[in-house]
Amino acid sequence: MSESIGFTVPERTTSCFVVATGRDPGEPPLAALRGLGEPFAGAAVERLGTPRLTISSYPAAYSPWNIEHATGVTDDDPGAEARALDAAHHIGVKALAPAGDRPFALQLARAVACSIAEHLDAVPVDLDTGQILPARSCLDARFRLADDWLGAWLPPYRNAGRCRVSDDDIDGCACVAYTTRGLTRFGLPELRITGVSCPHDLAALNIVRTAAQRLLPMSDQAGDHTFPRDLPLTGRDFAAFWGAREPVWNDEPVVVRLTPAGPHVMGMGPPEDFPGTLNEWLWDEVPPVLYDLISCGTDHPA
Repeated sequence: MSESIGFTVPERTTSCFVVATGRDPGEPPLAALRGLGEPFAGAAVERLGTPRLTISSYPAAYSPWNIEHATGVTDDDPGAEARALDAAHHIGVKALAPAGDRPFALQLARAVACSIAEHLDAVPVDLDTGQILPARSCLDARFRLADDWLGAWLPPYRNAGRCRVSDDDIDGCACVAYTTRGLTRFGLPELRITGVSCPHDLAALNIVRTAAQRLLPMSDQAGDHTFPRDLPLTGRDFAAFWGAREPVWNDEPVVVRLTPAGPHVMGMGPPEDFPGTLNEWLWDEVPPVLYDLISCGTDHPA
């Protein structure tokens, strides 16, 4: 088997955000753009109406966008899912993003969608992740994958009582699987890890996040990229996912093996020479902090 793996970053990608509103907005609500700060305000004026930034509106019954499964209730809007499902109109904000303009082009479209949603008291939905967007992360000019750009979340198995495996049972089940959503808009393959036992769910999620961040610098470089199948992930990679300066761990990198898992998808698992199972690898090789860390501050690890 080849010891290298690769993918092609496309010259252009697209991303779309939908504003679900209860009333007909009429013409695109340009007044909403006045609430944008820089650098988004000037760029929105310059790009609006070009393929780089388009706004269109449809009655929900004729909408080209399916938001039936949008999730992501926030504390300040507990009824967001119901409001999105019952919305009478959909406003789509779409970005065509050349490689050299990523991630800013995607940030701009999301900021415009969130500004329109705030103006109309509506619900913004990220079509790529299927997530209802919290306003807190939409207008920040800094870019961090952790700001709701990556569709991968902890599953509800334990809270729902569906799995009773002990925390001490390393290979007690295989309930948990993660497949990211949202990386393809950056020109990157989605990442998948399967067969994870419930006690390792957070650690596996954090390894997926770290791998996504490790690949991110390739997103603005169109063309073929080749790199080792056994990819080292560092504490600095995981810190960068959150926008933190200091590495989350200082020990040796965690080496993850990437394998083709479908069109635009890469599987993740232990290196080929690891003598145990996937869950034993997570338990033995993943830094303990990744079993506990839910979020991380932007200046230092939490």
